[in-house]
Parts: sequence; C-alpha cells; structure tokens
Amino acid sequence: MLDNMAVMVPIVMLAALVRGFSGFGFAAIAVIGMNLFFTPQQSVPVILSLDLLCSVNLWKQARQQANYPILKKLIAGSLIGIPLGLGLLLLLPAELLKLAICLFILLFSLFLACNMRLPHMDKPLAPGLFGFLSGAGTASASVGGPMVVAYMLSSPLNPQQQRATMILFFIVSELLSVGGLLATGIFSWQSLSHIAILLIPTMLAVRLGQYLFNRWPPRSFKHIALPVMITAALLGINASLDRVY
Repeated sequence: MLDNMAVMVPIVMLAALVRGFSGFGFAAIAVIGMNLFFTPQQSVPVILSLDLLCSVNLWKQARQQANYPILKKLIAGSLIGIPLGLGLLLLLPAELLKLAICLFILLFSLFLACNMRLPHMDKPLAPGLFGFLSGAGTASASVGGPMVVAYMLSSPLNPQQQRATMILFFIVSELLSVGGLLATGIFSWQSLSHIAILLIPTMLAVRLGQYLFNRWPPRSFKHIALPVMITAALLGINASLDRVY
C-alpha cells in the first residue's frame, strides 16, 4: 500500500495544482490516478475529502467573486443528485465504475476542447439540472466537476466568476457527499490513513495553483486543465480495459 501511495503523491499534487489555478479538475484527475491502485469505493471518499479540505484555502477569495443566484440553483439540483450517486457507488461493480468514470471524463473534456457551447444555458432550470448531474457524479465517482465546467463555460460569466462559483459549489456538494459516505459506511479507517498521507502535499499544490492564478489570471482555463484531464482519462481507460479483458 505504501508503494502505491508514494506514486499517488505526485498525481494528487498535479491535480491539486490544476484545482488551485482553475477552480476545477482535482477530483477528475486524482480519482483516475487512485483508481489505478484502488477501487472507486476506496478512492472516492479520499478524493472528495482531500478536495473539500483543500478548498478551505480558496473559500475567502471565492465568496467575494461568486455569482450567488446561479450558485443557489446549482446547490438545489445537487441535493437531488447526491442520493442517486451514492446508490450507484454502492451497487455498480468496481471495474465497470472505473471504466465509466474515465469514459465520462474523456467525453466531456473533448466536448469542451472543441469549443462547443451548450444551448439554452440562459434558461432558469439550466443551473438546477447541471447541479443535479454534478451531485450524482460527485457522490458516485468523484466526477461532478465536468458537468459544472460545461455549464460555466457556456455561461456569460467571466473567468473569475466562473472559478469562484465552481469553488463554492464544490465545497457544498462535496461536504454533502462526504456526509452521505459516512452515513452509508463507505468511509473507512483506511480512507483516513490515505487522507493523512496525501493532505499536506495536496494543500501545498493548491496554494501554489492559487498563487499562479492571482499572478497570471488566464482568459480561459481550457488550455490548462483539459489536456491533463484527457491524458488522465486515456490512461485510465487503457488500464481498465486491460483488467476487464
């Protein structure tokens, strides 16, 4: 286990650097890396907890820049999606869930990389729908981020508002998801030991990412986060197919 965790440290640090800079990407990248060595039932509690703990450093700046009307609708949708996601995590076979996670992240990353914008994002129900999808994805596989990213990049918000709104939404949805994992018994003592090993490297990388964002704020996050997410998804798909076949 220690050898596996030693490999996980640089993977998680890369994911945390992307998260601190862009406001998203940590869970999507880190869960693929951790799933190379552990089941989703073992990976998801660790990744969600790390992302939640490290988001505390991003809270203060984000709450000053977030769009609260959209944030409230996203959270309302996630309250419906999270119980569904917990059910999927409990019921789906580990290898099938791993493959589904990677395929989902790859499809959404390619969608965003092609500069495609979702239609009807100005409709009142749009934030709630994507909050629902994100809540289900977060609780089941720690991959709720791509749905919210797809919505944000199709919205009229500027990058600072997009990043801040995503940060606050992920804090709330991950807090609710971790609570659900504790209630269902998926969260274990092994989860706590993994978190203890990875927490400090993750926090340091998040702080570095936030520093880089404040120093060189980007016009768009796609050119930074998406190549990393696509590469991670392809590696995860390859590993999952090898195990399935």
